[in-house]
Amino acid sequence: MEILSVEGCRNIDDFTIKNIGIPSIVLMENAASKISNEINDMGDVVTIFCGIGNNGGDGLAIARKLYLAGKNVEIILLGNESKASEEVKVNLNIVRNLNIKISKIVDNNKKDYLKQRILDSDYVVDALFGVGLNRNIEGLFKEVIEIINKYAKYIVSIDIPSGLHGNSGKILNVAINADIVYTIEVLKKGFFINDGINIIKDIKIVNIDIPDFLKKENSEKTYILSESDYKNFIPRRKKNGHKGNYGKVLVVAGSEKYSGAAYIVTESSVRTGSGLVTLLTHNSISSFLRSKLIESMIMDYSSYKDIKSFDGFDIIACGPGLDVTENSKELLERVIKETKCNLVLDADALNIISENKDLLKEISGRAILTPHPGEMARLTNKTIKEIEEDRINIAKTFAKENNVILLLKGYNTIITDGEEVFINPTGNSKMASGGMGDCLTGIITSFCGQKLTLLEGALLGAYIHGLIGDKLSSRNFIVNARDIIENLPKTIQELCEK
Repeated sequence: MEILSVEGCRNIDDFTIKNIGIPSIVLMENAASKISNEINDMGDVVTIFCGIGNNGGDGLAIARKLYLAGKNVEIILLGNESKASEEVKVNLNIVRNLNIKISKIVDNNKKDYLKQRILDSDYVVDALFGVGLNRNIEGLFKEVIEIINKYAKYIVSIDIPSGLHGNSGKILNVAINADIVYTIEVLKKGFFINDGINIIKDIKIVNIDIPDFLKKENSEKTYILSESDYKNFIPRRKKNGHKGNYGKVLVVAGSEKYSGAAYIVTESSVRTGSGLVTLLTHNSISSFLRSKLIESMIMDYSSYKDIKSFDGFDIIACGPGLDVTENSKELLERVIKETKCNLVLDADALNIISENKDLLKEISGRAILTPHPGEMARLTNKTIKEIEEDRINIAKTFAKENNVILLLKGYNTIITDGEEVFINPTGNSKMASGGMGDCLTGIITSFCGQKLTLLEGALLGAYIHGLIGDKLSSRNFIVNARDIIENLPKTIQELCEK
């Protein structure tokens, strides 16, 4: 599924209307038919708030179709009707000819009436503003949106919640809190960043006959993959396969202060299907870990100088629980400079690299970096606020400049190779607990060791990690790393069988 900017949405509309020859009012009718069918069974009493732009025209057409289906429909019209688009004027004329009730709101004298109408409605449709909105909402529109948010039982937004910026995902002073958005043809970039994450509960795409090639051409190569896409990434096992076929993984993790991280990464890799997993860790915690990691091999060291070689591995995960010391810095530098295999770098490996960015040149073309926003801020010399406000562009630029796969953690995790950007659709805040990132590193490392490309391994790892979290969160108050590890084999198999 393509994710478009505001400009991309405008381009596909313009091309469809001007070059293909489908009139705007036909596209509006297509949208109204699809959406009215979707919401027809939500209830018998509906209030539809319409502006004077084409988003309002969609609302008017939806109102007509619901009215003709026998629903109790009232249209609340805001804005100067003389400035309405031609499509809005056509649809206004139709609803008036059908005697559908229209209440024009020109001041705040009807607050009590609006409140009562909304309370009496099974649901409300928001068709006030579309993706073109680029100014703060003030005055009467602001007051009306606040009333809707406060009193509506259920809110349906058309294309985008009114008041949300389609690119930045920021609220333009006030915005509708949408229970569901029926978005036209494509997902909007603003749905997945900043305020967009919190004001949208659910999204459904409505197709209105805009050709697929237009969406692809204008997507800026930003996507959400489907369940079947992820299923196709899962490594298949041959009848005569043996452990040597499924990846020889080295995990370089843990320190005297942080033994848990080493355990979580290693066990996650084992449970994701790696053929052979070896943990290289500090000797102060190796005895403890040997008693826990019974299906892994463990090598230990006191000093980075003790390690003879990193040869014989398909992929190396490095960083979780490593601590930032002179010893760990030298160890990471050896891992990077003395190997040619692929790397998954997380946690303290990223913190060390942020102090010595020349190391990025050594990993070009063979590494996945998995920072959270704080680590990303250190890697880019930006603030966390700057990272969070422009996650997609910052991640894509960093990946391109350094020729790495970048997985930027957070809700709607971003995975990019610098050319294409993918937004992970799984995961939730119940997974916000210590060790969860270490678990993700182990999963990704295992998949890459099983011969997936670095991009595929990052995509599938993030998806499976979040998918387990989503399943468990429906019946648990909190989901921790142990829960994810325990459910890895079962969840991967279930996805295989779908």
